[in-house]
Amino acid sequence: MLLTGSYRRALDDKLRLAIPKPLRDQLPGESPLYLTPGLDGCLAIYPPAAFAALADRLAASSPAAREVRDYSRLFFSQASTVTPDSQWRLRVPAELIKWAKLAGEAMIVGVRDHIEVWAAERWDEYVAQCDGQYEQLAEAALTSPGAFVLRQGVPEVAAEQLTGAGSRSPR
Repeated sequence: MLLTGSYRRALDDKLRLAIPKPLRDQLPGESPLYLTPGLDGCLAIYPPAAFAALADRLAASSPAAREVRDYSRLFFSQASTVTPDSQWRLRVPAELIKWAKLAGEAMIVGVRDHIEVWAAERWDEYVAQCDGQYEQLAEAALTSPGAFVLRQGVPEVAAEQLTGAGSRSPR
């Protein structure tokens, strides 16, 4: 499964978001999905296998590390199991709508093994922030995979150069 592309969609008055056909064709048909807070202010939608892989990765981390415990508590306590309706709409819980500042238009973005849901304005700001950095990001991502930590597909070093700041909190 390889989830790619970006799609502009409206959040309806019942807080539902329709998953575009090119993405839903890559998702398991009968299985529930996992809707969670993502990084950088977006939401993440994980198919069961990707969610299990993330849970396994966290389980392999030291439970004695405060950051692992804190992140696990926040991440799993805010995660929701969602099942698409017959039109492949997902109801987004109000807490996650508020957290991601979703209203009106949203961007649905395929990111390899999961889908991200961004407030359209936030997505536009993110893309503008990264504009002109594609070559640098590609070089860092493709030539030295162990030399940086990926965050939303952007190396930490590059993100610092783009923002002029250190790492950003997702909240």
